[in-house]
Amino acid sequence: MKALTVGRDESVRAKITTTIEEVLLNKAKALAEQESLPGANAIIERALELYFAGIQSEVWEKSLSSGWIKKLVLKRDSILYENIKCRKTMENYRLEDYTRESLQAKGWKKV
Repeated sequence: MKALTVGRDESVRAKITTTIEEVLLNKAKALAEQESLPGANAIIERALELYFAGIQSEVWEKSLSSGWIKKLVLKRDSILYENIKCRKTMENYRLEDYTRESLQAKGWKKV
């Protein structure tokens, strides 16, 4: 899969006029500021790139009696195969343990 290229190449830009829910626009503006991007358009373009990349793949999962989950992501030019031992949603956690800085200090990498 190609890396996101929002605002980094010489592609032809088109001006559009649209309406969007105000709450979504405000979230896009806040995220753009947080990530030092030029504005909400950069976030909206990234979201569209991710959407179009996502619809070009198909995801299959199979739960095994051992508790493992096998996952296949079928793409046009490749297949991603994963073995997942555990998947759970945590509801009781300390938010400060999951900040960008905290996770990076523990060896996590944002992908």
